[in-house]
Amino acid sequence: MAWWVAGALLVVTLIALGYPVLTRNSQTPGAGGGTVPPGMGSGGGTPGAGAVDLTTMSLEQQGTLLFNRVMTSSANGDVGDVEFFLPKALVIYEQINPTDPDGLYHYALLHMVGNDFESALTKVAEGLAQIPDYVLLLGVGGEAALGLGDTEAAGDYYGHLLEVYDVELGMSRVGYDHHQPMFPTYRTAAEAFLNRQ
Repeated sequence: MAWWVAGALLVVTLIALGYPVLTRNSQTPGAGGGTVPPGMGSGGGTPGAGAVDLTTMSLEQQGTLLFNRVMTSSANGDVGDVEFFLPKALVIYEQINPTDPDGLYHYALLHMVGNDFESALTKVAEGLAQIPDYVLLLGVGGEAALGLGDTEAAGDYYGHLLEVYDVELGMSRVGYDHHQPMFPTYRTAAEAFLNRQ
């Protein structure tokens, strides 16, 4: 049951994440935005004729566009698209190496799409070392822990999330503004998990 819940919640998370990411105008991966260029919009498949040449963009712009593409494709269930773009997104993020909690949240989500739960938890830990109450990272931490079958760690992440949720909801932390739809999603996931304990 725990494995099924983890998988189902990740799908819900990605769907809820898609809209705010794709409609933000920021050009940095830590801020999570930008528009999708021709040849990289939703619809699947590898880039075709008219696709934007990522090599002409800064690493930050490449990271933003690839992150958006991976998240959208994953939410749409486009496995082929994810398999094509996810490795590229991870290479770019490795080069950028974001250190802020919002950038680390995005980095963790990419690892989650690839079912690399240990790497996702590494990024979660880096971000929470800076801001222990960062709700977005606590939510991903709970999902990643469940992916590894570590229900104790998942309970710790989700319990902490619920403890700080109301206060954090009113905070103006970087990343909170364009990920507001994720707050109730993570709270619901935390409550559902803890109610089953």
